[in-house]
Amino acid sequence: MKKTVYIIGHRNPDTDAVVSAYGYAKLKNLLGHPEYVAARAGHLNPQTRYIFEKFGVSRPEYIPDLIPKVKYFMQDNVETVNENVSVWEAIGRMEKQEDRVTPVVDKDGKYLSLLHYSGFAKGVLTLLNPEKNHSLSTSVNLILKTLNAQPLIINDGDKIFKASIHVASSSTESFEKRIKAYSAENIVVIASDRPDIHKLCIENKVRVLITTSGCVIDKNLRELAEKNGVSVIVSPYSTSPTSMLIAYSMPVSVFGDTGIKTVSINDTVSKIKDILKDAHCKYLPVVDEENKVIGIISEHDLLKEPNVEVILVDHNEITQAVEGVEHYKIKEVIDHHRIGSIPTKDPITFINRPVGSTSTQIAGLYQEYKIPIPRDVACLLLCGILSDTLILQSATTTDTDRDMVEYL
Repeated sequence: MKKTVYIIGHRNPDTDAVVSAYGYAKLKNLLGHPEYVAARAGHLNPQTRYIFEKFGVSRPEYIPDLIPKVKYFMQDNVETVNENVSVWEAIGRMEKQEDRVTPVVDKDGKYLSLLHYSGFAKGVLTLLNPEKNHSLSTSVNLILKTLNAQPLIINDGDKIFKASIHVASSSTESFEKRIKAYSAENIVVIASDRPDIHKLCIENKVRVLITTSGCVIDKNLRELAEKNGVSVIVSPYSTSPTSMLIAYSMPVSVFGDTGIKTVSINDTVSKIKDILKDAHCKYLPVVDEENKVIGIISEHDLLKEPNVEVILVDHNEITQAVEGVEHYKIKEVIDHHRIGSIPTKDPITFINRPVGSTSTQIAGLYQEYKIPIPRDVACLLLCGILSDTLILQSATTTDTDRDMVEYL
């Protein structure tokens, strides 16, 4: 996901904490930084709720905790593939991706399985085992697209069927005995430039006749094929590569790993670690409430820096901060209280002045950056100062607060 910087006040926030977060996030946005988002670590008290409603301002996002979750580490630019796309096409897409895994979804975009190389290799080895007589789930159009073939006659092109693949390499008599041992509606024959085999296949009404090396059947056989409902396509490849490629014409749903569990964006990292450990490919799809894929997460992603950073306003002590804040980079602190203890990994901007309100500090930053204060922000910051200074009557009120109230 894109980097997000939450500007957030202390737990059980008062008006000053919430409006300071809102005001500072707006300033950052006006300075060209859309990744800054106002947040709150608790529910609004009646006074704060009234202020936001009175001025028609949306409340900052509620974040009850910052315990590491899937949404702070996952990749959200994942591409999915429809269940009816051929394996050949899906593998081609995977080759272009860094992660080499692809979620398989249905027509509504809902998650079905995960395509990954280990599962794909296992499936291919099973299907191509010469000791077992496997049929391949495919369709005429999937075969056509996989082989990059030329269509001559297509019947029920999208219908999935159990294809029994036969290469016409024997004599006409032997081959006729072989195909008559199978159901004609499932037979796919791969033949070179052998008119006798072409005629035999069409007369026996096989499902698909694939001619290789660009060989095109003659006009009379084409008319008979149309009459008998036989699909005829022309492969640009010779018999050997055509035979190998046809196995990849199966829909990708055949090879998708249905054993891979899904996770949600709000699942904690500690919860999914064991699930990741059990996943063969070390990737997990992230789905929403409707089971639609919105991202993917891997063991490698958990080793990266999270896509969240934090700015603290109206507090500077770890005991007052939102739970889990220690897992993230703290970029700035803006406060007006005593200095407590909040360790940081890097040098940060730390603004702490002995004034009566953090809202006074935020309004002052607009002046420093020479950014006009939007009306709604000015209203909120004014309320923040008046609230925290008890309408300028508290012992902590300074001339700076009074001047700022007049300015706002």
